[in-house]
Amino acid sequence: MEATNGGSDCRGNRICVMALRLWLCFCFCLTITAAITRAQNITDPAEARVLNAMFSQWGIPESSATQMGWNISGNPCSGAAVNSTDFNAFGYNPGIKCDCNFPNSTTCHITQLKVIGMDAVGPIPEGLWTLTYLTNLQLSQNYLTAPLSPSIDNLTQDADHMMIIKLFYRSFGINALSGQVPPELGQLTDLRSLSLSTNSFTGPLPSELGNLRRLQELFIDSAGFGGPIPPSFANIRNLQTVWASDNNFTGRIPDFIGNWSQLQFLWIEGNSFEGSIPPSFSRLASLQELGISGLSNGTLDFINGMRSLSIVRLRNNKISGSIPNDIGEYESLTELDLSFNNLSGEIPRGLFSLSQMSLLFLGNNSLTGTLPDVKSTTLQNIDLSHNELSGTLPSWADDSGLQLNIVVNNFTLGVFEGRFAFRSGLSPKGFLLLPWITNI
Repeated sequence: MEATNGGSDCRGNRICVMALRLWLCFCFCLTITAAITRAQNITDPAEARVLNAMFSQWGIPESSATQMGWNISGNPCSGAAVNSTDFNAFGYNPGIKCDCNFPNSTTCHITQLKVIGMDAVGPIPEGLWTLTYLTNLQLSQNYLTAPLSPSIDNLTQDADHMMIIKLFYRSFGINALSGQVPPELGQLTDLRSLSLSTNSFTGPLPSELGNLRRLQELFIDSAGFGGPIPPSFANIRNLQTVWASDNNFTGRIPDFIGNWSQLQFLWIEGNSFEGSIPPSFSRLASLQELGISGLSNGTLDFINGMRSLSIVRLRNNKISGSIPNDIGEYESLTELDLSFNNLSGEIPRGLFSLSQMSLLFLGNNSLTGTLPDVKSTTLQNIDLSHNELSGTLPSWADDSGLQLNIVVNNFTLGVFEGRFAFRSGLSPKGFLLLPWITNI
């Protein structure tokens, strides 16, 4: 009886071992199959069809992709699309990048797409908005037309995809896109960079763009927008770069911009703003470049303490009062343009000695006083014309390579008497003088 039981146990063990071996073999086959699939880099067929149709519609030949090391009509997710080729490399255009390692997926998905300056013509195909794995889309410098489609929000619809990967970068700049920007763009809440520059949009910015709380870069210059900046933009606290010049924005410059504490570059010239620069701007301690024009009043008090500034262009704003004296201590300053304002008082002498300053434009104000005896060698472009400056010219006025405009002031030549031959107001060294300057 014991022998019989032992035999049963033995047969049972053999069956268990065989079952285990079969199970391990099955798992091994699945692993090998998955590995082979990944190794083959099979592009999602639907995405491959969209890419092929889009390039065909835009008139981009397949050879342009082949030269970059990938292909359009065959299996796009191959070669440069999946190897170590840098997507952001200048020469990799047109270009795509794919990811073949998504969980529970046996195909590769297009995650980055670049078509820059390829003379692509026509509207953006609706199929593009089905590429829901895109994280980086760059379509600038083409001839793309028609409005942006509301279907752009398709890129946020699949929750599974959005848990894995999100759209971070979007560029439609330098095209001929028209109409109003769809409010659905505000649903791409993980955008880090958005460029709509140099297009033909109409109407105001959608208030829904205020939902883009992670946005760091916004390029909307020369894009055709108008109206006031939406109050919802107060929510975008991570902005570092804003280019919004040459539109038709109206109303006052929002005070909440002073809360964009990470802001480094702000250009809003050539709009229809009114009023003055908000005092809250004094909180922008990280600001490096500032460009504003066309305002109707204000002072430079806001600039006190903004020592990170390197380029300041505030021409034609009817700014009154004096130039803050401590601005001559802003060691990062390279360019300062305060021309065509109502500034008075003396020019801070330290401005002429800043080691990195290369351009100083203070023309068409009511500035008084004399020029300092010392000037930095880097400062080679100076416009002090149409002011009320006086005194004798310092010796550096004769520096080689210096471009100096001092017309319509009250200077005397001093040591330069007889050394400049006036001809149409221009001396041989570009030293701009006109015969009607008092005492010259």
